[in-house]
Amino acid sequence: MKKIFTLVFLILVLPLIAQKNIKVRHLDGKTTDVQIIQKRLERLVDSAKIAGLQVAIVNRNKVIYSSSFGYKDIENKKKLNDSTVMYAASLTKPVSAYIFMRLVDKGIFSLDQPVYKYLKKPIGEYPKWKDLAEDATSVNLITPRMLLSHSAGLPVLRQLYNNKVTLIANPGEKFYYSNEGINLLGFMIEEYMGKKLEDIAREEVFGPLHMTHTSMVWENKFEVNFSNAYFKDGKKYGSERRESSRAAGSMSTTANDYANFMINLMKKKGLASKSYLEMLKPQIMVKSKRGFGPLKDSITNENDTINLAWGLGVGLFDSPFGKAFFHTGHGDANQNYAVAFPESGTAVVILSNSENFEKNNAQILKLCSGDTYSPLRWLGHLDTIPE
Repeated sequence: MKKIFTLVFLILVLPLIAQKNIKVRHLDGKTTDVQIIQKRLERLVDSAKIAGLQVAIVNRNKVIYSSSFGYKDIENKKKLNDSTVMYAASLTKPVSAYIFMRLVDKGIFSLDQPVYKYLKKPIGEYPKWKDLAEDATSVNLITPRMLLSHSAGLPVLRQLYNNKVTLIANPGEKFYYSNEGINLLGFMIEEYMGKKLEDIAREEVFGPLHMTHTSMVWENKFEVNFSNAYFKDGKKYGSERRESSRAAGSMSTTANDYANFMINLMKKKGLASKSYLEMLKPQIMVKSKRGFGPLKDSITNENDTINLAWGLGVGLFDSPFGKAFFHTGHGDANQNYAVAFPESGTAVVILSNSENFEKNNAQILKLCSGDTYSPLRWLGHLDTIPE
């Protein structure tokens, strides 16, 4: 009996005691007791009416703190925990980019080979992409590099363009954030390899990185611990259960699982050094006033000081603490953010099931890592705050 008690203590109690004694190191080198971060996040989640939140903080390339707040099911008062599966939304995109670069390293694909050369028939003959036949000459110029850097000239979503996918800019000319472009990349991968993206992801990423609560599609095992999402007024949206892979945003995950992926990127593991150089270098500078919405066409120089750019699958910016990479994840009622500063091995992953997260992201990032450098205004997270 004594041995059983000791084992339970070592497995369950000791890690909790250890985490309570941890100090989280901010980007400027100052530290904060983990208990202080915990209490402040609890108050913020409550006062901001954020339904639920998962947070993972990485120091020196290790998860130093992770915790969950709020509810996965408000109606039934079920608390969200660190193993609750959340909808990743566009945090899927960096994973898809990493998958593609793994396949480049294997000699299966090339960044600069036109997409049409990997397809079995002209792109306009596929029902989902039939509208691209109207611009066949220009479309045939599109490469995976353009798709991954959002410079292919494709729209963000076809629903915003009369449910059509046609070019809104010449390939390689301008940054236009595009779900359609990343989904085209995923389609190309599946078509050429004859395998489903979820199976490739499991083999190339989720298995090797021990991301046991992550999948490109909904899995039955998620039923035991998943999160519903909620609109800003508290009304229930429900849960995202994607039945087919979408490279732009079908993934479900947890903050801890995604932190494993971010650490892998910061440590530059799993890819050839040349591939990491391509992935994390500016492919195109971002000059738009906002990443999305009507201001995406407004040109500005306000982000020149941080050299805001896009690499392959990730956004890039400069900070006083070195170069950083980031991505947002925005669903109908799920809002997420992940950012990493490789030089110090610092990263923060935040997953929420609440439409009230983004407007409070600045406070959360500052509390977790002292990050006041992420391009939140460009992302639209600060638009409710007067300029």
